Amino acid sequence: MRNGYRRLCRTGIKGSRRIKRASSCSLLLALLCLCGVCQAQIGVKPVARRGIADLRKVDVDAQKTALTGEWKWYWHQLLKPGQTAPSFEYIQFPKLWSASQWKGKPVPSQGYATYALTILLPPHSERMGLELPAQYTSYQLFVNGEEITEDGQPGTTRSTTTPYWSTQLVLLPEADTLQVLLQIANFEHYKGGPNLPPRIGNLNRLRGERYTALALDILLTGCLLMSGLFFLGLFSFNRYDRSMLYFGLFCLLYNYRIIGADTYALHVLFTNIPWAITSRLEYGSLYLAIATFALYTKALYPKDIHPWIIRLVWGLCFAFTATLAFSPLFFTRFMAYFMWLSVGCIGYVAYIYWLAARRRRPGATYSLLSTGVLMIVFSLVLGDYLTLIEAPRLLLTTGYMTFFFFQSLVLSYRFGFIINEARHTEKQFLANMSHEIRTPLNAILGFSTMLETTPLNTEQQEAVGFIRSAGRNLLTIVNDILDISKIEAGMLSLESIPFSLTALVDSLRTMMSPIAAEKELQLIVETDPDLPAVVQGDPTRLTQVLLNLLSNAIKFTKKGSVTVRILLNSETEENVRVRMIVQDTGIGMDSDALPYIFERFRQASDFTTRYYGGTGLGLNIVRSLVEMQGGWINVTSKLGEGSCFTLEIPYQKTDDQQASVSNWAESAPEADNQPLSILIAEDNLMNQKLALQVLKRLGHVGTVAENGQQAIDILRKQSFDLVLMDIQMPVMDGYTTTQHIRQTLRSKVPIIAMTAHALASERERCLQAGMNDFMPKPFQINELQRVIRKYAPSPMLAVPTAIPAPPAPIVTMQSTDFSFDQLVHILDDDLTFAFELLDLYLVQTPGELDQIRQALQQQDTKTIKGILHAQKGPIQTLGLTRVVEQNLRLETLLLAGSDVSAVRTLVEEYVAMLDAELVVIDTSLQAKRAHAANE
Repeated sequence: MRNGYRRLCRTGIKGSRRIKRASSCSLLLALLCLCGVCQAQIGVKPVARRGIADLRKVDVDAQKTALTGEWKWYWHQLLKPGQTAPSFEYIQFPKLWSASQWKGKPVPSQGYATYALTILLPPHSERMGLELPAQYTSYQLFVNGEEITEDGQPGTTRSTTTPYWSTQLVLLPEADTLQVLLQIANFEHYKGGPNLPPRIGNLNRLRGERYTALALDILLTGCLLMSGLFFLGLFSFNRYDRSMLYFGLFCLLYNYRIIGADTYALHVLFTNIPWAITSRLEYGSLYLAIATFALYTKALYPKDIHPWIIRLVWGLCFAFTATLAFSPLFFTRFMAYFMWLSVGCIGYVAYIYWLAARRRRPGATYSLLSTGVLMIVFSLVLGDYLTLIEAPRLLLTTGYMTFFFFQSLVLSYRFGFIINEARHTEKQFLANMSHEIRTPLNAILGFSTMLETTPLNTEQQEAVGFIRSAGRNLLTIVNDILDISKIEAGMLSLESIPFSLTALVDSLRTMMSPIAAEKELQLIVETDPDLPAVVQGDPTRLTQVLLNLLSNAIKFTKKGSVTVRILLNSETEENVRVRMIVQDTGIGMDSDALPYIFERFRQASDFTTRYYGGTGLGLNIVRSLVEMQGGWINVTSKLGEGSCFTLEIPYQKTDDQQASVSNWAESAPEADNQPLSILIAEDNLMNQKLALQVLKRLGHVGTVAENGQQAIDILRKQSFDLVLMDIQMPVMDGYTTTQHIRQTLRSKVPIIAMTAHALASERERCLQAGMNDFMPKPFQINELQRVIRKYAPSPMLAVPTAIPAPPAPIVTMQSTDFSFDQLVHILDDDLTFAFELLDLYLVQTPGELDQIRQALQQQDTKTIKGILHAQKGPIQTLGLTRVVEQNLRLETLLLAGSDVSAVRTLVEEYVAMLDAELVVIDTSLQAKRAHAANE
């Protein structure tokens, strides 16, 4: 055994999954050894010979003894105590009638008989008991001439016989010799005769074991009942995952196998249930449980299982179930065949779980472990049924509970996996929403700003002002929703940079004073002179908090004043705690609303929402930002008298006096004083041209590398101030290139990721790869200049960070299709460069579409996916909204593993749409060229 175990361990070295299998085998070996120990402890049992069981040398007080061996057998005779029979034979007990012979001839499974045994007992101090299992299908027991117990009612005909199944524990008479007479009759079951031997032993010991077995079965029944109801309830809230439905049904169905068979605990609780019902429930629950488990396995791993095998198993199980409509004598004959089917199902399920684990399906490891445990339990039950071993009841119950526990872990893992997928979908939705809403909003705000600079009459000027105000309010709502999402996902990071509290508050006063003056409100700002000149923290988030509170205070105040106080609350050698108070004389709030004012979508009253607007997200974001910085916030208010928000945030002291300076002005990009050398790692020719032109306008020198390997080769020969890194490139992608730059070249050059993916998870992946920052494509000139200044070497001025520029939209295009004028506007009115870009796009795109068509015929999803990603940036830059949407839809499906047949129609639609857009672009280009030539 030890050598075999070593060989088992040696064969399980390769791979983590083989190690798990080796561990499972080791567990099986250990359990079998335990069972062997149990059997060894039982020792050699005395066997009855010629109708006499001599137990005089057995310690009957310390152990129970199975009454096996040669019993007297009287076929077709129901003898009463004291009656004599003309003839009898000796027969091995227990033995089914179908395997027996009376006077050399086989006997049928239906009939009746009497068994007799004389038991010789040693002197014993405790009362003796007899444990009787269920027999086929009724019996009556007499000991020393007295009826002790019965299970059903045996008779000589079917009409006089009442079948029943239960386990019995009876008290034996006080005597040294016991004359046992056991009548058995069967006219209902396919099998007939004794199935398991009675056991004799100490009554208290037998009673303890019986109560323990009943308690364990009832405990397991309760666990399965609650598990089944729990997963059925969970399915009612999530009807898309049918595995929960099938597992819940499986738990409820198999539940009857625990309480309605073996110990027959249900029959102990309810003694009057007819055998015709209980037998059908016992068999039917097993048939339907196997069918349900097959459907459950299919729902778990549909890609790993053969549907026709599941349909076959399901059909056979229901065919077996249909036999229950007939008499028990008919349907019980099929149980042996069903047992073989069950063994095959368990083996096939184990193979499916192993296959799913190899393919790394969600929860497959737990499924595989549960199947291993089930095989162990099945082996123990089978060994006990064949009287090869005596399986400990506690071990069986533990095995069952472990099996169902692992299966529950599978569903819990899948449930968590579904939640994570839902969160990913939510992030994707928010990214799309950012594109779909913020892009037209930027256009609305931009055009309204342009309109304000044109000659307008009073009415028009007022209308434009309303447009800008409404657009800003809507943009604020969108930003609030995105901030909430980032906070929930833990993606909202905090900076720790030096900044001046006094300067930050002065900037806020400068910004908010005109707004307060419009409402004829007095804006009072007071700062504590003892405040440190510079502290270390996040000025952006503090500005967001104070700006939100100030905006609310001004919005809800009709007359009076709004006061801001910045106070030094406490100070240590390393830290200061700054208290900030924002107080107004506005409408105030009722005391009942104050406990909920920081919750989402909650405002003081419905009137507040209708009259003043808003979503109720701002104060929730404020509280989250304050608590993220280690502070607290509260509010006091009186209806009609105003509100007072008090918050306190700790900051670190710093000796760095280069504090961030707030800058609220928005200006057009100008060339930087210090030209930089910038490497552009980008494989798309149009994106290369665009990046070079933008860098040229900003006064920098750009060098292009068409793939990651080329970028590394260039960096070996030349140093750069900054690297703009595309993510998906041929030969070597951006992640691998960055890791090589950091680990092999040992270069600390700032690397900025450029990608069409704008999810927070993509940003985190870029930063983990070693990049310094992240910029979505197509980029804005202002955004690119901000990033360049942020990472430029001294003495170039750093970009202001106290109040960041509004985040660039994911896609810089209007919600309509191609517009030449918008492209020119994006390129800072450079008409020549726009002509050059469009010429390049019209030359390279038809070839890419031909590659997609060819890849579609060859079912090459990798090529299609690569071209789609490469085209994303150009079509976004050109404002091809419908094409962008189709591109994103296709890329999502291909990343999810869809094959060509599933996306063929969408790909063909995408190619047709882009072909049509090429005609429009070409026509527009020719018209603009002609117009420019005429001018």
